[in-house]
Amino acid sequence: MTARGIAARVRSGSSSAVEVVEAALDAARRLDPVLHFLDELDADGARAAAERLEPSGALAGVPFLIKSRTPPDAPILARLIAAGAIPIGRSTRARPGAISQTFGWNGRDYTRNPWDLTRSPGGSTAGGAAAVAAGVVPLATGGDSGGSLRIPASFCGIVGFKGTYGRIPRPGGRGLGGLTTAGLIGADLDDVVLATSVASGPHRLDPTALPQWPVPARVAGVLRVAYHSTLGVCPADPGVDRVLRDRVSAADVEVVDVPLELAPTDEAWPVLSGLDNGRGAEADAAHRAREVRDHNNTSLADLFAEVDALVTPTTLTVAHGYDQHEASIVTGDPCWVFNVTGHPAVSVPAGLADGLPVGAQVVAPHGADEVALEVARRLQVELLPPAD
Repeated sequence: MTARGIAARVRSGSSSAVEVVEAALDAARRLDPVLHFLDELDADGARAAAERLEPSGALAGVPFLIKSRTPPDAPILARLIAAGAIPIGRSTRARPGAISQTFGWNGRDYTRNPWDLTRSPGGSTAGGAAAVAAGVVPLATGGDSGGSLRIPASFCGIVGFKGTYGRIPRPGGRGLGGLTTAGLIGADLDDVVLATSVASGPHRLDPTALPQWPVPARVAGVLRVAYHSTLGVCPADPGVDRVLRDRVSAADVEVVDVPLELAPTDEAWPVLSGLDNGRGAEADAAHRAREVRDHNNTSLADLFAEVDALVTPTTLTVAHGYDQHEASIVTGDPCWVFNVTGHPAVSVPAGLADGLPVGAQVVAPHGADEVALEVARRLQVELLPPAD
């Protein structure tokens, strides 16, 4: 059931928050020994929250997972809980210091992908994506500084949304590097949009966040999109590219061939990440990173003068093996470009390649989150995992 469906039943009294939470806790206990998506299960806290819930909020009784190491004072948590959502625990993320961050680690084992237990669910919001894809919870929180919402959404066949930079306030306020945006992963696009709206708006810890964002109306009419299979030197896997080209051609959008020349982000991103995380940067390196950001913003502005949205594969490959954590993996290369520039970007399932999900990433101009979401809605397909 969708988060919106759960909340409607809890508000109407046809289901109780306690019943919903107990079902989620039961699913977590059954599936975590297989998928390893939990960093911590808070059954007592979840039950207590369900028992005292006043069932009136937009997310009344909706169970969700919090990404591990999220600060307890994070505005996204306070606002989801104020809307009635109930955290049942914390989900895994990539192991600190790992060469690649597209994995999850619970301290004992690596998080697995519900589609194929030999594969990773992506990362760094690994456990949240695995739990959502397995149907344990309809929503999970995360942060996205280089694709950490979109990559696992792509690998697991669900939705990951990084709004325009500042869409959701952060406990540390606006970062010096301007990469990380708080956000959500979910099984349903409209659930993710609703939860993002609930969490949006300035906060005392981040007063420069964007204004409160109402759930947007649908965008009608013809939407023009450009499709690029890669944004860097690494090509997309032919199977992934084929799925995306077929899906874009079949969707209710007009495909326009518009060139796009972006400066590489492989040097700029680490510099900006260092600034975001208090490590500082050499003046020359910071200047070069700013030049990359400015060049790419200008190139994307020129593109968006011709089209409404840009579509790319979210990841260059389908989910890789869960045991490749010491390899340098570039599958999320199409994602980090838009952390550097701050554009809204959403990943939705677009089909299957080799029996595994393929994600479509949709990017729109700054502030035009509703356009990215509308194009994503027209591209997404419902994926059904293979029967056991």
